[in-house]
Amino acid sequence: MILCDTDRKILHRLQSNLPLVSRPFLALSKELDIDEDTIIERVKFMIEKGYVRRLAPIINTQAMGREATLAAIKVPEDRIEEVSAIINEYSGVSHNYLRKGRNTHIPYNMWFTMSARNDEELHCLLKEIEDRTGLTVRSLPTTKKFKIGVRFKIY
Repeated sequence: MILCDTDRKILHRLQSNLPLVSRPFLALSKELDIDEDTIIERVKFMIEKGYVRRLAPIINTQAMGREATLAAIKVPEDRIEEVSAIINEYSGVSHNYLRKGRNTHIPYNMWFTMSARNDEELHCLLKEIEDRTGLTVRSLPTTKKFKIGVRFKIY
C-alpha cells in the first residue's frame, strides 16, 4: 500500500521531537493543520501495517545519572530463544537482537543494551546473565558518543 499525503506529512514530522506536553498529538495537529484524532488514527494504522515499528522516547541514561552498556554474547543456535528470554527478563534491557556479521573475527551473534543505577549494579547484572546462561557476556561501554541526526525522505 502506498501512503497518502497525510501519512507522509505525519511520518516526516514524527522524525523530530514530539512536544513535551500532556497532549502531544494536539500540539502536532495545530502545527500540521491535521485533526488530533486523525493523527492518532493514522499513527495507529501505520503501526498496525508495519510502517512504524514503535513510537517511544530515546532516553539518555547517562544524563539521568545511570550507567549503560552495549553487550555482546555468542549464543549457540539451539539456545537463542532460551537465552533471549533470560536477557529480556531484565528491566534495564532496552534492545536485544541477533546480528550475524560477515566478519568471522567477531564471534558474537546476540547484542543487547542494558542500563542500571550504577556501574557496580550493571556489572552484577551482566554477571548474573553469565551465571544463568553459562555464556560469557562482553561489555562494550560507550567511550565517546557520536550523535547523528537522521531524517528520512518519506515518499
